Amino acid sequence: MTVPYAPRVEVHKLVRNVPRVSFAPIWYPVDQYATSRLRAKYVVELLAGDPTWDVELNHDPTADIAVIVQLCSDQTLESICQNRRQVVVYDICDRFFATNNVFRTDEGALHARQRCLEVIDRADVLITPTTRLQTELTRLFPNKPCFFVPEPIDYRASLRPATPVGTRRLVWFGHVTRGNFESARWIIDYLRNHYDYHPVLVTTPNTLAHRFPAYSPFCVPWSVENVQRELSTAELCVVSHATEEPGKSPNRFVAAMMHGVPTLVSGSPSCSAILKAAGHENFAVESPYALGRAITELSDPEKRRTYVHDVQLEIWRRHSPQVVRRAYVDLFERVLPGNDNY
Repeated sequence: MTVPYAPRVEVHKLVRNVPRVSFAPIWYPVDQYATSRLRAKYVVELLAGDPTWDVELNHDPTADIAVIVQLCSDQTLESICQNRRQVVVYDICDRFFATNNVFRTDEGALHARQRCLEVIDRADVLITPTTRLQTELTRLFPNKPCFFVPEPIDYRASLRPATPVGTRRLVWFGHVTRGNFESARWIIDYLRNHYDYHPVLVTTPNTLAHRFPAYSPFCVPWSVENVQRELSTAELCVVSHATEEPGKSPNRFVAAMMHGVPTLVSGSPSCSAILKAAGHENFAVESPYALGRAITELSDPEKRRTYVHDVQLEIWRRHSPQVVRRAYVDLFERVLPGNDNY
């Protein structure tokens, strides 16, 4: 669901004579969509106590800087196109510039590729959640400055100890669309058939039943609370991305690992980069043989603890609240009208 102009959410009292920034996600309610949480709501909360910035959720035509997250409504597009004095930062979280997706919104059908290109054309600056996507956009749109800005950690997770061996619960969570689930099926099936793991799929039941009916018995309806609960008892988690989505964010991997769940990765350059930096590339698995070796290692409690500890430290270095806040402040200082340092 989209809300072209949702009621303004006051995060803190208006401070006079400070730059104003508005974040405009396309999907509402914001808590139900990862992009709206991670690239809008959580960032607004991070900056809420900063006396040097007045930050709000939902588009404000009078703000100095407008951050458009993922896509935008017709009304918001008209507003930013009419107001050329407003600096527009377009947060491109997905490859909608290269897809034919059509979404139902309150204004009718929204053609993702067309809208994405329209916002790119208007934007002063582009930002992305991964360096892989940043590289692609820089190549495709060389006249648009493009910066990588990391995401906060989702599901309020932070540095929890490794979950124990023994539950045989294998958690997968997220949307089943765009290859997220299909690319993970081989791991789920292999671990179920050869290692007696019980899949727990935290997602939207109707969509799973429609697309993958054989997996419906393993479904737990998605909610923030259900993801948190299932991760707290999981022995393993799996995160994978489709081959046509190499620039996707590692947010699910980050959330699972910070909950203390040893997580297997497949087909995700952004997750593999974290594993490589932490010295645990062997948990990026692309074959049954590599998967079997990873399972053997993770059956050892000490190796589980080491894996989780090392990766959590690397994640915190990249995605801690302080790191994310600094990245946005640096961005805003660079693009603020009058600075034009981009």
